[in-house]
Amino acid sequence: MSVALERGMAILELLSTDSHGWQLSRLSEELGIPVSATHRLLTSLIEMGYVHQTRDMGEYCLSLKAVSLGIRYVSKNDLIDLARPLMDELASVSGELSRLGLVDGERLVWVSKSLGTRVGLRYDPDSGLEAPLYCTASGIVWLATMSDEEVARRVTQAGFAHVDEYGANAPRTLEDVMKHVRRARSNGWAMVSNSFEVNTAAMAALILGEKQEPLGVLTIAGPAFRLTTRRMQELAPLLMRATASLSEVNARAFAMTPAGMQNRVAS
Repeated sequence: MSVALERGMAILELLSTDSHGWQLSRLSEELGIPVSATHRLLTSLIEMGYVHQTRDMGEYCLSLKAVSLGIRYVSKNDLIDLARPLMDELASVSGELSRLGLVDGERLVWVSKSLGTRVGLRYDPDSGLEAPLYCTASGIVWLATMSDEEVARRVTQAGFAHVDEYGANAPRTLEDVMKHVRRARSNGWAMVSNSFEVNTAAMAALILGEKQEPLGVLTIAGPAFRLTTRRMQELAPLLMRATASLSEVNARAFAMTPAGMQNRVAS
């Protein structure tokens, strides 16, 4: 990969973390790129329409063109439309947040959500965030489909966050992660509490494709004082039915495509 391309993508990724924008000097320092090189790359990105500057000498922000790329891509994914009524049901029954995450290469990205009708304290995070694999229910249930060696590779490669960045129960070692993974393999779903986010709990189950490959996850998340271990166990059958329904629909949809029909004839 060319250095300029790698640096340009790093700038776009960093700009996506703050809607208020980044100062040139702060971008340069955070990415370890000289100020002059950072400025040249930003100028090129502005000319291409992916970045804009709030004012002369002001902060640099992602443009709507950059944002629309992701929206356009996600909007073409039928799984989001198929999941919507099931997410609404999960949110309604649980009174908490229901969320859909999609597998994107080696990442898991939350792309859609449905809020429960409960009054009072509500958990309402942004969509478009990448799920850290080792400390989220979404990530753990995906890791549970992999070999121990692959789990170790991915977790080691990503590394563990600073002790104060996530909740007190976030795994701190590979063995801690493996305990969660083994439990998820046994149960068929994963749960965490006070792990990814302080005082928040979540549970997740997998959506599978025609060949039993992981396509995404459905989750239920909310304040830990409401979403207790007992409550998550009560909700588990509903969550598992929802993901099983989506997995079945995806398998049927594949079977009706030309590729699916061809595979059936060949077999």
